[in-house]
Amino acid sequence: MLAISAYRPSVSVDAGSDAYQNLLQKKMETAKKNAATIDGLSRRADLDQKAAARMRIDEIKKQIEMLKKMLAMFGGKDAKAMLQQLKQLASQLKQAAGVLRTPADSSVPDVAATPAEDSADSATADDGYAEGRSAYAAQQASADADAFQLPSLSGDQQGAADSKLVESATVALKSLRATLEKIVKKQEGQL
Repeated sequence: MLAISAYRPSVSVDAGSDAYQNLLQKKMETAKKNAATIDGLSRRADLDQKAAARMRIDEIKKQIEMLKKMLAMFGGKDAKAMLQQLKQLASQLKQAAGVLRTPADSSVPDVAATPAEDSADSATADDGYAEGRSAYAAQQASADADAFQLPSLSGDQQGAADSKLVESATVALKSLRATLEKIVKKQEGQL
């Protein structure tokens, strides 16, 4: 009888070899580039959303001014309809303000996988790669520390400008709303 045994080539990769370290380094560089690309796209999407919210707030302010002009021209004939439109604008303003108040880096959490997080037995198993895993963890921790940056002053200035924009639109909206509510109450009292 012929016995077939599994053939395993005796090629082993030494975790400390230069080729292994070079391969590991190339993989790390590729992973860092991919992470940077994803972060950049995430930041760009966040900036685009905030720019759209700013434009929407500007449009809301223009619509409020248009409603004020209509009120001045036509009096309080359509005050109830104007008040309803103002409520819709208030809802839209609230949504746009929410977009502007979100932190810039909230869209993609920055979570680094470490060997201990991968599985419980990988940290305890001595399969010859423990040294490589600990080196990877050290490199990842170093990269995470290098990537941490304090918020820039320009971001703070933009946040302040956004707050002023929202506040001015809110004040205009509340002012017109109070005026329209008085007109509606006056009209309902006359009926």
